[in-house]
Amino acid sequence: MDLPVHPVLGSDRSGAPDAAIVRRMAAGDQGALRQLVSRHGGGLQGFCLRFLGNAADAEEVVQDVFFRAWRFADRYRPETATVATWLYGMAVNRCIDRKRSRALRAFVGLGTREDTAPSEAPDPLRQTEGRDALEKTRAAIADLPDRQRLAILLGAAGGLDNASAADAMGIRLGAYEQLLVRARRTLRTQLDP
Repeated sequence: MDLPVHPVLGSDRSGAPDAAIVRRMAAGDQGALRQLVSRHGGGLQGFCLRFLGNAADAEEVVQDVFFRAWRFADRYRPETATVATWLYGMAVNRCIDRKRSRALRAFVGLGTREDTAPSEAPDPLRQTEGRDALEKTRAAIADLPDRQRLAILLGAAGGLDNASAADAMGIRLGAYEQLLVRARRTLRTQLDP
């Protein structure tokens, strides 16, 4: 099964509820999978890229999330989570697994050049005046504790509202909001000395 590469978030305008799309997937409808990828793929891609910092890893995680969504569509329960929360929850877990695997490979000396070297591809954004500020912000986010970084990324990069982000992290809304407060306070301290 080939999934579209780099789908655009929100390009699906069918209006069908996500839960209905997942039910069609559970019945074997590959068109429903394409619809779900079209609807959520871009947001997941952006979230995974910001979380992992590596486009190839992010693409692989997104592909894996949609493969799992296809494979386990019959297990989705709309009464427990929205489809977006379900997908982002899988993405969070796969990103954490990928980071652990990368760290372990680097620790034992098995990391590839791609795992350890920054991308050499030209980035037009880095050519602008805001390059330094952007790099400082990225570094500050990367230095946050995992749960705070995840809270920031789910909201900012994932585009989830607070309740959905809390669900994706498996925590209460109040706990998620406290993580955001601490993360923002830490970022302000680091970026505005």
